[in-house]
Amino acid sequence: MQRFARSAPLVVEEFADPGIDHREGPPLSIGSAFLMLGMVAGDECPPEILNLLDQISADKWYHGQLFETMLTYFEDRDPALLMEIGRGIYYSLAAQFREMGLKTPTAMLVAMPDVWHTATRGASGEWRTTIVAPYHARVELQQPYNCMFEQAAMEGVLQGLGAREVQITHGPCMRNGAAACVFTIRWTEV
Repeated sequence: MQRFARSAPLVVEEFADPGIDHREGPPLSIGSAFLMLGMVAGDECPPEILNLLDQISADKWYHGQLFETMLTYFEDRDPALLMEIGRGIYYSLAAQFREMGLKTPTAMLVAMPDVWHTATRGASGEWRTTIVAPYHARVELQQPYNCMFEQAAMEGVLQGLGAREVQITHGPCMRNGAAACVFTIRWTEV
């Protein structure tokens, strides 16, 4: 798995889709993720990020470092803003996940490793989910993207699928030298 720098020049380069089964090459993100970032956080974006978003096509693939640099901008500005953006993007995807048959928080968590492979390409890492008990899961992430954003994204999608009182404990963390980020997730449902 490749690792990202916290920040890098904002360079837009399209990559061919290597397919879900090809896990080599640079970590790639789908353009629609960038566009959703712009929809949710457009008012918070500086001109250089807005200009970059104008060059992105929803169905093309881009180096994940570009997405990471954008996430770092929001984290450095205000970590709470980054979390709000992550929750907002993935909460808004709940209807699409329901259409795919992922109608409950548990179903979503079980499917997360496959969802990850669909949303990313190349050497973008792995996710592993263990359902510990009803309304209790453990998710391990070995991936190069901002783990605060991923935590907020999980919270947002779980809330969008009916989870309430979502509590996510993050530790250990790759940012602190651990082999993987580990999220312990607990929630209730109505």
